[in-house]
Amino acid sequence: MTNTRTGKDRNGHIVKEDDYVRLFAIRPSIIKRLAGSELADVSSLLRQTVKVFDVYEGGQVWVSMEWKRPDGLTEVHAIAVDTEAIEFVKHA
Repeated sequence: MTNTRTGKDRNGHIVKEDDYVRLFAIRPSIIKRLAGSELADVSSLLRQTVKVFDVYEGGQVWVSMEWKRPDGLTEVHAIAVDTEAIEFVKHA
């Protein structure tokens, strides 16, 4: 079953699970906890179009992105984002 909860972007557009948004800021509290390749991965999300993988009750939007590693494994990072930090790009 697909999540039907919605959030909003910086312009008041409705954002749902599986939509795509552009990310303009990452919470400093997230950046502060990261180091090395994790910091580089998450920082690379800035100004990128990313997929909304969940919207929590209350409208909290979560985005994620995958990276293929040289060893063939895939690493996924997911972060909660603030309304003013995202801009709707397109529906899924």
